[in-house]
Amino acid sequence: MAPTSELEIQRLTVKELWDNNIRKPSEIIKITGFPKSTVYDIVNRLKKTGSVKHLPIPGRPLILSPTKRRYLGRLLKNDNATTSALMTTKLNNLYPNLNASHVEARLQWALNHNHDDWSHMIFSDESTFQTFCNTQIVRYKAGNLRPSHSMVKHPYKVHVWGAFSHQGPIGVALFTGKINSAKYREILQFQLLSNAYHAGYGWKFQQDNASTYTAKLTQQFFVINDVPVIDWPANSPDLNPIENLWAILKGNVEKIVNNWIMKKKLLSGDDFQGIIQQEWDNIDQNVFFNLADSMSDRINMVIKKNGYTINY
Repeated sequence: MAPTSELEIQRLTVKELWDNNIRKPSEIIKITGFPKSTVYDIVNRLKKTGSVKHLPIPGRPLILSPTKRRYLGRLLKNDNATTSALMTTKLNNLYPNLNASHVEARLQWALNHNHDDWSHMIFSDESTFQTFCNTQIVRYKAGNLRPSHSMVKHPYKVHVWGAFSHQGPIGVALFTGKINSAKYREILQFQLLSNAYHAGYGWKFQQDNASTYTAKLTQQFFVINDVPVIDWPANSPDLNPIENLWAILKGNVEKIVNNWIMKKKLLSGDDFQGIIQQEWDNIDQNVFFNLADSMSDRINMVIKKNGYTINY
């Protein structure tokens, strides 16, 4: 097989000279014109192993591929104070972890819903917030002053269920215990059924495939209350625009929490929940509009990734 990169050509060339007993780096550099550092690296490898092949990297295998690492590097270059939550959301949106069956199911779903009207869809999800999880940090280069800020000893966690549509927020519920079908039905009763009319006539409801959401009693609740639930592909957080909303909300909440901590102010659980509610209420209307409006692009991305041509 022919060499596939310039570096591979350099390695094979140095190896051939090495095999012909030309082993001094200075001689090899003079003959090839290769960079000094490259030649010394290859010669040292030949001295140690007799080969120019890459050695296995010790330790645990890398979780992120080179492509994903480069993408995160670009995000940090653009904003070195971005939150981990926002970076994770952007990474998952662009590179979701999917097996072959997931890819096929997502494509079929996208083709089935390619021409849907999303202007009356209610998007929903649940997420966990923490008073201080050290995700908002400033990345810095070695040699520069290290940023630091205070931390709380025992972070307080709260779960948040939220829903929104093209027209704006639909409902939000904060709770500290685990969610089960009964709790979920209670949330739907007071947050969804009471406010769904804000999404407009012909609204539909979106949820993922969590066991609580698909439980038998939950499904009976939907039937009894005539809630039209749209089908949703598994392992597809990138398709749900509320994931972006969570990232925005968490970033806003954490900024306020950090200010409290820096000022040495006591932050109670009630204070934390109040901050979340306040920041939810303060989300600009255009954010909801733009996120709901992004559904067509999200679906088209799935279709294009699978080599299909989109007909408008």
